[in-house]
Amino acid sequence: MKNSSFLNFDKCFLSNDLWSDFINKIGIFKAKVAVRQALDLQIMQGTSSTLPVLILETCGTALVNSHVIKTHIGLTYIEKGMLLIYSNKLNSIQLIKDNYY
Repeated sequence: MKNSSFLNFDKCFLSNDLWSDFINKIGIFKAKVAVRQALDLQIMQGTSSTLPVLILETCGTALVNSHVIKTHIGLTYIEKGMLLIYSNKLNSIQLIKDNYY
């Protein structure tokens, strides 16, 4: 996997509002499509040690090592369907789980 140095988690704060703000900005349907695309990337190219990331500003996706979650959030167990929402503009991250799984 390529180094995701453009995702600077060291300066990020934990948030509980990124998901709801994202829905308010683009709508629930488009937000769910963006989540589905991030989870599809995990299915197609990820491993058991990666976690999909949804980048809010671009609706882009990436994969990061799950060690990032342990370092910045403290969770050591990542379930299927989990993804990290990342906002570079707000310097924030939020971990969510898609209930579809």
